[in-house]
Amino acid sequence: MTTPNMPPPEGAPRRPDSVTLSFWTGIASVVVGFALLAVSFAVGGDDDVRMVADSLRAQGQQLTEQDVRALYSVVVVATFGVMAVVAALWIMFLFFMRSGRNWARIVITAVGVAWFALTVPAVQGGPVVVLLALVQLAAIGATVVAAFLAPSNEYFAAGRR
Repeated sequence: MTTPNMPPPEGAPRRPDSVTLSFWTGIASVVVGFALLAVSFAVGGDDDVRMVADSLRAQGQQLTEQDVRALYSVVVVATFGVMAVVAALWIMFLFFMRSGRNWARIVITAVGVAWFALTVPAVQGGPVVVLLALVQLAAIGATVVAAFLAPSNEYFAAGRR
């Protein structure tokens, strides 16, 4: 592994700026993703609790508002936990991709496409949610596109030789 101040080892391909851009936009997508999730829960909190309570009452279940809020809190914590695991894996694959592993670039692409599709519905929320969703979509898109620009392709091809 090289540092920014050291040249790559002899014979190793120099990492192009497009791969570095892909790496950093991938990191940005995680940061924006956590912000989007936090804002989504903060904005919809009371409405979501009311919706869950109404749904449970319609099914004949009698839960107090305190019980529903506790259930909602568990869902929020679990969602953040799952996202933290997914984010850690995403970042791990970004590091592998940055070091020239083509298989990691493929994983980033597959996960990025799925993540992009899952983020699209958030564009229908409130203004802050929409703004964060659009920034996240741009970051995910830039991560995948930059990983396949010509200099990136040459970098990954050189790594296979």
